Amino acid sequence: MTTQADLFADTKRPKSAADTHDSIDIAAHRLAVQFTEDELLPTRHRKTADSDQRKRKPKQDSEVEKRFRANVQAWRTLIETMLSKLKVAQAWRFINLAPQSDGDLAKVTDNADFCDFIDYLILRRDTENCDADELGGLAQLSTAFQREVEKRIPQEKKAEKTEPEN
Repeated sequence: MTTQADLFADTKRPKSAADTHDSIDIAAHRLAVQFTEDELLPTRHRKTADSDQRKRKPKQDSEVEKRFRANVQAWRTLIETMLSKLKVAQAWRFINLAPQSDGDLAKVTDNADFCDFIDYLILRRDTENCDADELGGLAQLSTAFQREVEKRIPQEKKAEKTEPEN
């Protein structure tokens, strides 16, 4: 069975346009589910499924379904923009919330990928004036990306930063 990580692994074979399109669709769908509150998701994507609710085919014209499809499309547009403006490998690291390891980190800003992501967000927000959907998506991604970088900071370094100075 193919895992989510397998879909974005950097392989040596060149990707066809169809492979890239499929990867974008999968990533957009995954991000839409990940960054949408449970009650705003279609039932089939909810993290906490109601036990009394039966599995049924979604109504394609329901309001929840329409909003979800619009959300997926907004993520797809954000991903396509990132891929067109950044190095492809770097863009996929940002999209997959997989920062490149820079060795021993003492703080978040020691990670080059994090700094590059913030620079990209600022460029899109201030210089290129992206739309509200893209800016919101970038803000959500940057927060999640920061959390991933923070996980790589050794616990003793985090403790040093929180101790009061005398």
